[in-house]
Amino acid sequence: MPKKDSPQRQTKGPRPGLILLLCFLGLLLLLSLHGDRGLLQLYHMGRVKAHLELEIETLKHDNALLRHEVEAMRRHPSHAEEIARRDLGLVRPGEIVYQFRKR
Repeated sequence: MPKKDSPQRQTKGPRPGLILLLCFLGLLLLLSLHGDRGLLQLYHMGRVKAHLELEIETLKHDNALLRHEVEAMRRHPSHAEEIARRDLGLVRPGEIVYQFRKR
């Protein structure tokens, strides 16, 4: 008469190999989410990269505007004088400046 091992085996509970496999898979999942090269870190770095690329484009645009302004100052010295008067409040010697306060 053959022995019936299968009913006893089902009542023992999960096998140690299965528990070890599940622990390994859980650890693998945890490491893939966190850590230096985890999914969360990669997502964060992608957002930082997008922000930096946008900042680079803004700086390139500002750089082009400044180049244009420098070129305009080289061509027209009166433009440099206008900027000095407007932005720095400079005046020529002997010039009288009237300032009016806003109420």
